[in-house]
Amino acid sequence: MVGDSIDDMTAGFRAGAATVLLVNEVNKHLIEHQHTDLVVKRLDELIEILENGFEGRVESDQESVDAKGLVNEALG
Repeated sequence: MVGDSIDDMTAGFRAGAATVLLVNEVNKHLIEHQHTDLVVKRLDELIEILENGFEGRVESDQESVDAKGLVNEALG
């Protein structure tokens, strides 16, 4: 789920989908939100990320994914 609001991030989270925040000055506080898996500044940044097999967070009873590291990489 790609979006730019808390409603988008929460809808994707509740649906079990990976969530991608299209960040801007208004919503940058959502970068650290628990429902945000990945952050991009432009939609075309997703092409390489998706080609490399991004899957979002892994459920808590499975091994974890470094979501914050992915965010930092995307903001690079």
